Amino acid sequence: MFLRSTILSSVFVLSLSSLAQAETLTIQVGYGSGGSYDEAARLIADHITRHLPGTTEVVVENVPGAGSVKLAKMVMASEVTDGSQIATVSSALALMPIFDPESTDFDPTKAHYLVSMTNSASYCISPKAAGIDSLDAFLTQDFKVGATGKDSTTYTYPAAIKNALGAKFEIVTGFESATEIDLAMERGEIGARCGIGLTTLSKGDMMDRFNVVVELSPTPKNEIPGVAFLLDRVPDEAMRKALQLVMSSGTVHLPFIAPPATSDEALARLRAAFDGLAADPEFAAAAERQGFELFMTSGTKVEAMIDGYLASDPTLQEAARALVQ
Repeated sequence: MFLRSTILSSVFVLSLSSLAQAETLTIQVGYGSGGSYDEAARLIADHITRHLPGTTEVVVENVPGAGSVKLAKMVMASEVTDGSQIATVSSALALMPIFDPESTDFDPTKAHYLVSMTNSASYCISPKAAGIDSLDAFLTQDFKVGATGKDSTTYTYPAAIKNALGAKFEIVTGFESATEIDLAMERGEIGARCGIGLTTLSKGDMMDRFNVVVELSPTPKNEIPGVAFLLDRVPDEAMRKALQLVMSSGTVHLPFIAPPATSDEALARLRAAFDGLAADPEFAAAAERQGFELFMTSGTKVEAMIDGYLASDPTLQEAARALVQ
């Protein structure tokens, strides 16, 4: 069983750090520039100071590596207590104790979740020129799927599909961002990627350039007409439940977190700021202009959801873990 722990700061640290509002907020992004995580961070940076009195500057810093695990490790080790450092990392890391229970890189029960920006379905896409225009083609043809790292949904989702349904594709890791994968697809080096959301698909001419081959979600969202829902292809109930657990990380998509060392007062201030953003019509209008499908879930609710996933049946967790190997 995984229990959420609370880090208590000393009275001395509280008196010096958390009682004073930092003038600069640094938002770190676990991926390269241009992808949905980076865009979400910059959208927040443009508006959050209205809800953080005393904060006058927001800096966005890209720290790509290993599907955001590089940044996740930095956040876990951070000694910043005053709320001046937050980060956005892969939603799949919320399930790291299930996928990789021996790992000490990231503990979602110690990190402080502040918000999840959306919970829309994820999809696998393929460039038009690749000829992968259906789920059947996706499952039977030989090609390469691009991924940022093994602890990212760009890896866990296609790995689960491959292991559950015997697909032939090969997964290639090492990309710094989903944008890099898209460029590799355009060059014909990569045949597909998974883990893309409706926000990104709705931008520009993405739907014209790529085939959307399958919807990935614990339950069907039906956001894009005519796209196959993966679980409809899985007749075995036990396998369906294992896949649902793997894809449940999508319910906390585009999460923002604070380091475990963050003081209680600073954490409350940050969560209040994100609650303010969720009710901010100016922020909502800006998000709509940028094509963001917002469904903001508070940090406390996100943590309760994660705790529920981590408390699921051990046999189910073992089956989900086998799928993402």
